[in-house]
Amino acid sequence: MNVMISLVGEQPAPNLLPTRHLKPDIAVLVCTDRTRRVAENLKSLLKCRCEMCLVHPYSIHEIQEKLSSFLESRFPESSFIFNLTGGTKPMALAAFQLAKRYGSPSVYFQTEGNRSLLYQYAFEGAKFALKAVEGLPTTISLDDYLRMYLGTYTCGEPRNDFERQVVEVLRSTPEIDEVFTSLRPQGMEALEVDFIVRCGNQVGIGEVKVKGKKDGIDQLNAVAEQRYLGTYVKKFLISGKPVHPNNKNLAKAYKIRIIELLSFGETSELNTDDKCKLIDTVIRSLGGPRCSSSTSPIH
Repeated sequence: MNVMISLVGEQPAPNLLPTRHLKPDIAVLVCTDRTRRVAENLKSLLKCRCEMCLVHPYSIHEIQEKLSSFLESRFPESSFIFNLTGGTKPMALAAFQLAKRYGSPSVYFQTEGNRSLLYQYAFEGAKFALKAVEGLPTTISLDDYLRMYLGTYTCGEPRNDFERQVVEVLRSTPEIDEVFTSLRPQGMEALEVDFIVRCGNQVGIGEVKVKGKKDGIDQLNAVAEQRYLGTYVKKFLISGKPVHPNNKNLAKAYKIRIIELLSFGETSELNTDDKCKLIDTVIRSLGGPRCSSSTSPIH
């Protein structure tokens, strides 16, 4: 039996994507009191049997003893693979020592640019060697992503004509896989965001404002906190009028992409150039190609 041990931190994507890709028989989610909720969300999404092992977040010896006892008592004849990505640094050190004791392979998940990469390691005697780097295919949907981070959520319809036109353009684009609108975490309705979009395994959120101001920036930052949609998410502020330079500088500091669609502010309709600008910015930020003949905005 193949058992994958994953260290659960506040960001669940590094646990979900490698497990979905490698397809172990059993997933062991090593969590702390602080990340137990994240582990519970993951259990409902992993397509295999899951067990949880609760450990101290910082005591390396205690983590190692607790986890080794857990594995050896429950899976005495199994092979192990360790995902060293999440959790605290002491958890990763303890897991590495166990991987070395058992001679087990390990993996590390990393998002580089807009690619999801899985680094694969194995012991060659005393040497811990990098054996392969693999780009992960699409393994999640928007529903997976939202359930992974939020547990439960609601979506609605665009609230005004500007939002509706922006969403129509995004949904008409072949390179964009999914778009949800008026997203609200269950029980946290004040954190509503106008849209969430997915290209492959990359996810972005957007606020659509006739005039992009600081409140849109604040809303995006609130939703993209670690405890909500996570630090991997891309952020877009879409404005129908020019954004003040001070707000542009603030958005840049928070890694928010501003997309000025001035045709809407002038005519209440998005022209072809602005539609292509919207598509270009979103899909390039999420790892897709530029707007081309195969990415024709709707007219």
